[in-house]
Amino acid sequence: MAANVNKIEKIAVVQTGGCSAVINSTLAGIIDNTQKNKLKIYGLLNGFEGLLKDKIIDLSNLTNDELTRLRNTPAMFLGSSRMFLTAEIFAAIPQKLQEKGIDTLIMIGGNGTMYAAKVISESAEKQNINLTVIGSPKTVDNDMFGIEYSPGFGSAAKYIAQAVRDISIDLESMKTFEQVRIMEVMGRSVGWLAAASALAKRKADGAPHLIYLPEYDFDENEFLSEVKRVYEEKGFVVAVVGEGIHDKNGCSIGENPFADVKQANKTFDGASTYLANLVHEKLGLKARAQNLTMAQRCFGALRSTVDEERAYKIGFVTISALMDGHKSEMVALSDNNVDYYTIALSDVGGKEKKVPVEFYDVTTKQVTKDFIDWLVPITGEFKDNYLSLDDIN
Repeated sequence: MAANVNKIEKIAVVQTGGCSAVINSTLAGIIDNTQKNKLKIYGLLNGFEGLLKDKIIDLSNLTNDELTRLRNTPAMFLGSSRMFLTAEIFAAIPQKLQEKGIDTLIMIGGNGTMYAAKVISESAEKQNINLTVIGSPKTVDNDMFGIEYSPGFGSAAKYIAQAVRDISIDLESMKTFEQVRIMEVMGRSVGWLAAASALAKRKADGAPHLIYLPEYDFDENEFLSEVKRVYEEKGFVVAVVGEGIHDKNGCSIGENPFADVKQANKTFDGASTYLANLVHEKLGLKARAQNLTMAQRCFGALRSTVDEERAYKIGFVTISALMDGHKSEMVALSDNNVDYYTIALSDVGGKEKKVPVEFYDVTTKQVTKDFIDWLVPITGEFKDNYLSLDDIN
């Protein structure tokens, strides 16, 4: 709920967490509207590391050409950080901002960022520091509460669908000497991006033949049985797994190469390598692990136009929300792509939105038609102009 109109003199904006293909569009929207309202805005370089090390840049005077180029730039223009925020750092952030004469902080990020925004807002209040904190959402994982889909998800989903489609065609071409591809996609402990791979299907029984979401316990014996069945039917198998899949005891499938890094969020990786080795060992099939890499989240050439435009508008209305007096909230865009609404940071931060049961069939290891109908408007146009042998036989 809006309080009294915020007194805004100097704004700081920070990008945190993982990158996306459209997070800079949100930044551009924020800067654009600050210019329209003749406000000063500064960027913190590499998250709060930049604030604490006095690495801050003035963004107030970017030209229209620079803003357009910023919208077309993937990853994080200001740089991100995985610095672990201790209680001491949470206390120091409002102090440092006050020293710089900054009274407003915009945090662009996911649910972890929104939790941090909430703690920073509370820290400022405890220290009697005048600081307005507001959140602007982004995450390719699409796991944020309170919004239907988050900026970054549509572009990542589109990239994954295209990559899975093309890699599947590649494997089918090579199936006389390579039979199985296990493709691992991002998404952390939710399966929105893994589910999006279903958009790659060129026919109902086509690849990807099996999709596994972290929302459900992974059973190795069942997996091997399904791979064997599909191979006997099709002569090749494409399986997509979310990076956060786990067994019934909650243990991750695969290894975590970042286990020794102290950070707020757990990093997943290694499921595809483990499962490819398992298939080869148990079934004797040639299996290759395929991690779709960081390109999933930052590949600008395949980003969704719908996603980019929405990301920009969310940034733009974030300033509108500040001007209207909102604070300690995350800003979201209404379905009409014009109006905004806000959600309390306490209702978003640290929470996780799972793929609903109506979007996935755990028996067939496939998504439902309802999910595809929901996804297509988000990814935008997704054409298939390929030719297969089935088309001419």
